[in-house]
Amino acid sequence: MKENERQEQPGGGNGLYELIDRLENTLLQARSVPFTTNCMVDKEEMLILIGMLRDNLPVEIKQANWLLDQNRQVVAEARKDAENITRQAEKRVAAMIDEHEITMQARQLAAQTIEAANKTGLQIRHGALDYATKRLTELEDQLTSMLVTLQKNKKELR
Repeated sequence: MKENERQEQPGGGNGLYELIDRLENTLLQARSVPFTTNCMVDKEEMLILIGMLRDNLPVEIKQANWLLDQNRQVVAEARKDAENITRQAEKRVAAMIDEHEITMQARQLAAQTIEAANKTGLQIRHGALDYATKRLTELEDQLTSMLVTLQKNKKELR
């Protein structure tokens, strides 16, 4: 990959590619084991480079995890709100049970309120899921591209 293409890559910036280049160079410069395609590398150096790669992974991974947590919180809050609205509606109905017309209105209002709360909760949940799915798909595409590059480099080493 050319240097100017690396600068255009989303997430991770040059640091990730520099680490991959260091890893590749370390493998290319490693001592060969006679009569095999194997080589000997410094285990500690490899672990350090892998740790650095892990630290330089795109921010989208952290964002996707954050989005999933937020999605769970939004759904939990929507359920909690729906339960609160239901309890409030039940209290109103119990207080107005003596009058038939008021009772009918209260039941209708409770149903509308629950329906509105459920609809709002579903809309919030769908929006959060759509956003999380989009970000995870973008991240998956980036990681797939990185994996293809790593597999290609690995194949070239053989």
